[in-house]
Amino acid sequence: TVLTIDTCEFVLDRFAKEDWRIFDRQLEKGEITLEECLRIQFETVRVPKKLILREIDKVASLRPNFDRLVEYVNKHKCGLILVSAGMDFVIRHILKRKGLLESVDIYSPKAKVTVNGIKFDFPTLFDKSSDNFKEDLVKHCKRRDKKVIYIGDGMTDYEAAKSADFAFAIKSSKLAQLLRRSCIRHEEIDDFREVVEFIKTTF
Repeated sequence: TVLTIDTCEFVLDRFAKEDWRIFDRQLEKGEITLEECLRIQFETVRVPKKLILREIDKVASLRPNFDRLVEYVNKHKCGLILVSAGMDFVIRHILKRKGLLESVDIYSPKAKVTVNGIKFDFPTLFDKSSDNFKEDLVKHCKRRDKKVIYIGDGMTDYEAAKSADFAFAIKSSKLAQLLRRSCIRHEEIDDFREVVEFIKTTF
């Protein structure tokens, strides 16, 4: 969501040894969980971390005005958590490169590059009934009387977006399609400036 590309898809397209999209289709049908899907897909990615980061650096860029959103929420102490099913070392690398690493909390699986593929250690769920750790964090924040705005773009953001007080979806994304289909109130964006303006006028 923060980047203009999906880094997991990019890495799988570039380095996976099998047809990883089969497992995306199983996830969409509810046959496997998000956690199971990522574990299976990344087992065949057996390349050094340096190579992954070097290739991502060639194509990854922040979506417009993400730095403005970070600056605004930190100034007004709103709280910003980057919730991602991506590889944490990739997220940290990109944020550090952009000078934003110290300004953003990250909630994601911990990824470890091994000779037997990339292994994931997922956050422990607060509520075992949650669909995945993204939805789980939204529900946890709401139980602590926090207002939650969720911004996403993928199928695995759907349950979290439904549970939030308000949702933004990247235009033309899978999440946007799902929210429209379910008639769930949301806004579709391609620039984080719109999120800043929403926060300013709503809270």
